[in-house]
Amino acid sequence: MRQRAVVWFYPLLILGLLIGCAPVLKTGRGGAVLPRPTVILGIFGGMGPEATANLYQLVVERTPATRDQEHIPTLIYSLPQVPDRTTAILSGDPSILPFLKEGVTRLEKAGASYIAIPCNTVHYYYDQMQGSVKIPIIHMIRETAEEVKTRYPQAKKVGLLATSGTISTGLYEKEFAARGIEVVVPTKNILENYVMKAVYLIKAHGDKQQAEEWLCLAGKELEHDGAEVVVLGCTEIPLAFNPKRSGVPVVSATRVLADRAIARYQEFLRMEIK
Repeated sequence: MRQRAVVWFYPLLILGLLIGCAPVLKTGRGGAVLPRPTVILGIFGGMGPEATANLYQLVVERTPATRDQEHIPTLIYSLPQVPDRTTAILSGDPSILPFLKEGVTRLEKAGASYIAIPCNTVHYYYDQMQGSVKIPIIHMIRETAEEVKTRYPQAKKVGLLATSGTISTGLYEKEFAARGIEVVVPTKNILENYVMKAVYLIKAHGDKQQAEEWLCLAGKELEHDGAEVVVLGCTEIPLAFNPKRSGVPVVSATRVLADRAIARYQEFLRMEIK
């Protein structure tokens, strides 16, 4: 009797190990075996929610897909409770860090292969976030600077429309300086009374026409100061800024992030094929 039990035990053990080592399969209704995506985009959002939705919309619109099945499998974790990034940076308050670690680690545990974060200002904490996970996080600001350098190689001066928090970090200035490009920013009056008011008006679902007017004035000041390209370095700003009213080319960091998320997905797939 014991010998029979041993005979049956080992085949069952091997079968169990095979099932346990097959992460690309899962069982659906009726016992059907369904493929599990091997590459998944993770979006850590909520900073703010509308900007997060805008990023995903851009990913969908700009993905070269002809049918549903060709779009990118995506996990979106919107965490609006993340403290205000500008306030945290200017005050030096570290209480924001647990929220950021929660956002990226939850996506990693859920199966994301890489992460995009539609918030420029929070990239001040990029190293802390990247250090919390093993999967790559796209550096939105670095990629935007590289996009400007590639698309407008003759440009030597870039105008930056961003929050006071982002500007205070010097993140864009650092990335552009490494590429031989000068950054001009709005004056304190324009930044506080036009750009920041527009950003918070958009977050509050306020009058976007008013926000557009304020941002247009801020953009014109940058052009007057010699900007050859205007960078929209806040994910709320593209929701109201009208590029048609700009006298110089406009680069949206949100759109750059969407394009990089798509490109990274395609890279992961090519690596799998090899």
